[in-house]
Amino acid sequence: MPALEQAPFHFLEPGHVGFVYKQPLANQHELKGDFDVGPVPDPLGGPPNFFFVHDEGEVLGKYELGFGVRGAVAQDTTLEVGLGYRLYEIDGLQPAPDPAILFRVETVDSLQFYIAMRRYFESPIDLGPRWRLFAELGLYLVPGVTVDSQLEFLTTVKPISSNGEAYRFLGLTGGAAYQLTDALVLEGGLTWEEPLEDLVVDLSTSVDFGGGQVIDVPIDAQLTPRGAVGFVSLTWYP
Repeated sequence: MPALEQAPFHFLEPGHVGFVYKQPLANQHELKGDFDVGPVPDPLGGPPNFFFVHDEGEVLGKYELGFGVRGAVAQDTTLEVGLGYRLYEIDGLQPAPDPAILFRVETVDSLQFYIAMRRYFESPIDLGPRWRLFAELGLYLVPGVTVDSQLEFLTTVKPISSNGEAYRFLGLTGGAAYQLTDALVLEGGLTWEEPLEDLVVDLSTSVDFGGGQVIDVPIDAQLTPRGAVGFVSLTWYP
């Protein structure tokens, strides 16, 4: 690495601002869902049916990135604001009340905004002046989510695209920073994400029973994504 002309991590003094590119590398999330189905009209003329289904699946990261602006507000303490985009595949979430019905929640994509406070520390092990450890607490707002699913029943094969309501989650991060040059810092870490409320989605659809008989199926879903994300980032201090 080129020699540093200024003191290591000089930009952690108040007044310095940097621009952040963040690239998640791997994630491990679980997705729990409660699904209220009904009232579903009985095609044979009986009373309407109601179902409650609880199911769990796994979230698989497909495409993620983020951008932010980070500024030092006190010695070794920074405040960051930014946004990110995520596209996740869902594995194992099939909340069908009838085994003859195949209903798969397939992908979730969202734009999220965040604000995060970070504190840098000297390493308890002497790793050299270019290294720092950090801990961060962030608040994330997801203003809207698109959930894509698919229904397969009898002759019906129907993709469903639904919009979820806004929700928030907390992110608790720990990691390490390495100063590449006077203006460029490489960082890596792990963030645990804990939802503050459920993600509410209307997955309502309809089923074609043939002969012109189409029945509406109301589905209200409450999803709870929870888990960890590993990432790397580059921050440039002009």
